[in-house]
Amino acid sequence: MKTYIVAIFLVTLFVTLFISMRIYNMLSKEDSNRQGELRGFCGWSTYGKCLTDADCVRGGCSGQVCQSRYEKPVITTCEWKKCYDPSTYGVVCACIDGKCRWTPVKG
Repeated sequence: MKTYIVAIFLVTLFVTLFISMRIYNMLSKEDSNRQGELRGFCGWSTYGKCLTDADCVRGGCSGQVCQSRYEKPVITTCEWKKCYDPSTYGVVCACIDGKCRWTPVKG
């Protein structure tokens, strides 16, 4: 019986890790594809749903998170890094294709 429980636990753990890694890789790929256009900016996005730019807000203690105003506030540690400053890197938190994310300022 103990062997059966351990086997179920290990399978569940493996499946959970596999799914987590797939999600992480998918999000990392999307972020890495945009890394060049953000030129060193190190904030991150939740890709929350939006209809307009007004639906997207800066969150996190240092304002480094671009998220939907409809999401629960993101909790982050409170340290400041120069790469969190969107004006330095010419980026803005905006609604792009129905998702809140950091994007280069147009113009």
